[in-house]
Amino acid sequence: MKVLVFGPSGAGKTYVSHTLQNQGVNAFDDGDIEGLSAWYDRNGKKVPPPQTADEALANHYSFLWSKKFLTGFLNRFSDVYLFGGSGNLFSVLDLFDKVFFLKIDPELQRRRLMSPSRPTPLMDRNDDGFIIWGDWLEEEARKRGIPMVDASLTPQQIFEMIR
Repeated sequence: MKVLVFGPSGAGKTYVSHTLQNQGVNAFDDGDIEGLSAWYDRNGKKVPPPQTADEALANHYSFLWSKKFLTGFLNRFSDVYLFGGSGNLFSVLDLFDKVFFLKIDPELQRRRLMSPSRPTPLMDRNDDGFIIWGDWLEEEARKRGIPMVDASLTPQQIFEMIR
């Protein structure tokens, strides 16, 4: 079974994937998979990762997954759970048996995004406030009838719902 769980910044994708991985589940955060993703400019040219949300927005950069790489990665496992998201996520859904959206309450999301443990805090906020990457992800998930999973649940409860 190949399972994808995606959602906005702060939904807990990294936390849940690492917790499940520590419990022996083939769970991966997309950021931990070397070669899966990269940043691209509007002409499709690979660019260095932006340092801030303002830089990414001003330059119209997109964070994209390589479908070819992802296909090879998924084929290495009979059961695998991938947590993450990208600008071209909806073009790779056909590689998965199940897909879920990790839905988070805005107040909980705000608290998580303010956490000092965030690995890239400058990608989550700017002078105008929070940059919520992936608001459109929920809208697209709803259009496609993708099941929603409550991001306030424990990793074990989430795993019970997605397996």
